[in-house]
Amino acid sequence: MRKNGNSLVNFVNTVYPPVLLIMFLLIFWQTVCSVNNIQVWMLAKPTDIFSKFAANTKDILPHIGITYSNILIGLVLAVVIGLLIAVITCSFPVAGAALTPITVSLCCIPMVTLVPTLMLIFGVGRSVKLITIVIQAFPIVTMNAATGFLNADPAHLELMQSLKANKFQQFKYCLMMDALPDIFTGIKLSSIMAMMGGITAEMTGGNQGLGSRISFYIGFSKTPEALSCIIYIAFLGALLYSLISLIEKKTVRQ
Repeated sequence: MRKNGNSLVNFVNTVYPPVLLIMFLLIFWQTVCSVNNIQVWMLAKPTDIFSKFAANTKDILPHIGITYSNILIGLVLAVVIGLLIAVITCSFPVAGAALTPITVSLCCIPMVTLVPTLMLIFGVGRSVKLITIVIQAFPIVTMNAATGFLNADPAHLELMQSLKANKFQQFKYCLMMDALPDIFTGIKLSSIMAMMGGITAEMTGGNQGLGSRISFYIGFSKTPEALSCIIYIAFLGALLYSLISLIEKKTVRQ
């Protein structure tokens, strides 16, 4: 009972500070818009945004499915590619010296500047959105995974070698397990980057997905509707991040 009570207290202490802050900001936002009589097309009040959020759910659901499926597929591809490049980088110094500057450079390139070029090459279909997500997300996985591999405990590796473990067994039971915290850190950060890349690609071209809806609503000065889509994006991003955190807790040894 005491353990359950402590868990409840920890949960409350974790949740209520951000909830209180968000409530304060929403009340302040509502008050400023009402007192200054700000036009809804310039800055919608929270009450207007949440009313559209509830009213447009049925129309937005297909776009949510498209956006989230693209992000999930792109993130899985990014994780696989990122881990593969990290293994190559750590296993072959020459390859690492060649790939590291490219990986770092990709982290520094805003996708909004690259998406139009990708669309000229690949068109405006789903493929360009997946490519954008992968390019945006995999460098974060690579850098964090490489850090984990390089910082693996030498004592663990020496023990595996003394037990005559082969290279694959050393990687599976030593390097991979020691690097898991860094790998999951990279995956969580890349999930955020995947959301950003996917929405950017949808806003730049196409007529499907939450990003395209935001561009459409902004084009017609429907600010409440556009901001309600941003609420969906924030919720989906937090959900994905929380899911990865849950998998991390179940996977990483304490």
